[in-house]
Amino acid sequence: MMSRFSFKNGECLRLDGSAYRISQVIDDSVQLTSFDDASITVRNVDDLLARFADGQLKFLDEKEISIEQRDLEQSRTMQRGLADFPDKIQRLTLRRYKLLHEICPDGRLTIPRVALPDMLRSVWEKMDPAIRGERPPCVASFYLWRRSWLRAKFDVRALIDRWESRGQKPKPIPEKLAELIDEGIEKIFLTSQREYLSETLDWIQFEIEKENQRRVPEDALPSVSRRMLKRAVDRIDRYTILKARFGERYAREAIRVYKKGPICTRPLERVEVDNTPLDILVIDSSTGLLLGRPWITAMIDAYSRMVVGMHISFRKPNALTVLRCLKHAILPKNYVKDRFKTVNGEWKAYGLIHQLVCDNGLEFHSRDVDVACADLGIHVIYCPTRSPQMKGRIERFLKTLNYGLLHLQPGTTFAKYETRHAYDSEAKAVVTLEALHEIVHRWIIDIYSATYHRGILTTPRQKWDDGIATHRPKLPPSIDFVNIYLGESKTRVLTKNGIEVNSLQYASLALEDLRRRCGDIEVTVRGDPDNIGTIFVLDDEAQQYVEAKCTLPDYAEGITAEQHSWMLRKARKEHRDSPFRYALLAAKAALREDTARLIEEGDPTTTKRKTKAKLKRQKAKREERELMVQHEEARPELPLEPEPDEDNFLNSQPNDRDECADIPLFPTKRAPISRAIPEQGSV
Repeated sequence: MMSRFSFKNGECLRLDGSAYRISQVIDDSVQLTSFDDASITVRNVDDLLARFADGQLKFLDEKEISIEQRDLEQSRTMQRGLADFPDKIQRLTLRRYKLLHEICPDGRLTIPRVALPDMLRSVWEKMDPAIRGERPPCVASFYLWRRSWLRAKFDVRALIDRWESRGQKPKPIPEKLAELIDEGIEKIFLTSQREYLSETLDWIQFEIEKENQRRVPEDALPSVSRRMLKRAVDRIDRYTILKARFGERYAREAIRVYKKGPICTRPLERVEVDNTPLDILVIDSSTGLLLGRPWITAMIDAYSRMVVGMHISFRKPNALTVLRCLKHAILPKNYVKDRFKTVNGEWKAYGLIHQLVCDNGLEFHSRDVDVACADLGIHVIYCPTRSPQMKGRIERFLKTLNYGLLHLQPGTTFAKYETRHAYDSEAKAVVTLEALHEIVHRWIIDIYSATYHRGILTTPRQKWDDGIATHRPKLPPSIDFVNIYLGESKTRVLTKNGIEVNSLQYASLALEDLRRRCGDIEVTVRGDPDNIGTIFVLDDEAQQYVEAKCTLPDYAEGITAEQHSWMLRKARKEHRDSPFRYALLAAKAALREDTARLIEEGDPTTTKRKTKAKLKRQKAKREERELMVQHEEARPELPLEPEPDEDNFLNSQPNDRDECADIPLFPTKRAPISRAIPEQGSV
């Protein structure tokens, strides 16, 4: 039975964070005296009752008044109840309580002392055998229980034995020994070296022996046991130990109790983003060769726990992967049914994001990401360093994706090396990149979004549907805005050939008008990396982007920048390995050799080496020059096959020429050396 209080003189209570004592009660008015400054406050009984019902008023015992009061929300404490004690103590306490309640329920003893033993036995016989014990209590014990019960205002916890105080009290240790123990703990144990207690014990023992050498044997200090040292360490605050051994940051994280994150009231109000490598090995669909572990960048809605966007690729996280994931989150996902026939549900998540929460990775601090989010009205929030709990929802989702899906697929790498054991991930890998996309889509749409989530007390899909019923997602004016603002930004020069991006030419009537007005200028170019068939060029005068199409629409439309880059590399490699390239290189080398020979034969300093002064080359007359030009242009064309004496030269040329070397658009024709200069004598 707990203590009972009322609004009467002498009672103590805590109200609005301050402690008061009731000094006087007159009708419905209660006079309160503050313990802090002895100020007097008069309150109405009904007002105090309302405060008590709201939890703002609490009655206090005398012992609680001396404790330093903290904030009202933090200072709410409750003592242990009888149910918190061991079963044996509960039985003994219930036995005493039932005896007191049957004999003196209001505390007053109305029977004489001589009749009390018979009364105790009578009540004891009627009690449950499980709690009454072997024999009834004596009269002296009954009086002790009754006195403690009355002093505690009928609180049943006053009848509990103080079992915590049982046992022999530790003997006091000498003052000098206590100093050595504290010094050893501070110098050895509470350091960043994180030495063990055994090292601390050895240091203390050595200092004790040094001290005993200066003392008489009768006054020698006793040895310190490990148990004694452990008790001394246990008396130190845990935060102090962790701070000294592991640092302040680790100590704060170790003792912190995390509360619930920010409360969201609508979908897309707060979206968290992060990336991680997937715990699975992927193979090539055509060759079966191992490609490695792909990366995933994912975004999750904090309100509904709905996955709103993702991007899977083999590229390490960068600004482009973040922008692609953001684009996937904003646009409707109507492609699912056409691309993945096995998916049953719909992915309804789309719309512009209000707050995007991310960590401090370089890919999130990119200027392209900042500018794109600013253009779309998205506020980017960076979490403090080493604080993954600030975006715990996406951290939890990525772990669930790896543990709940990918660890069950063939070729998984598991999360840790020691969990693989004898599992050969490379030998069992059979999943292609397209199959991985389908598996992840099926799991997110049909399983994850339809699974009950204890954090929101419903499924993510149901929570999303309920949220968008009152707060419809917002979209940009058109998909061109998304393609422009979330595309790659580059600087190019507008020339008569239009604009060249990734070795492709782009042109349009708008570019012609821009060049007519401004000439050859540098312009900002934005393009969709998922479709290089179209780019957008910034017109500074008109302050808007204009569209330009690729001059090879059949090739460029619908392919990604990565696919185009791969095709270029493949074309260069095939040309480098082609036999026609060797003939072309031989012709270029022979032409270079012939040109050097012509220069040597036509230089007067080489024909007349004995003449020290260099002669000035004479300029041909106008009529003679015209005659020589006509004679050169009238020469018959010769084939490009190398001459027999050039075979050794071709065989000596290395084959590892730069794949990006300049190659003429048409073959170069050369003439025999003997007919290179008209036979007109020396100049």
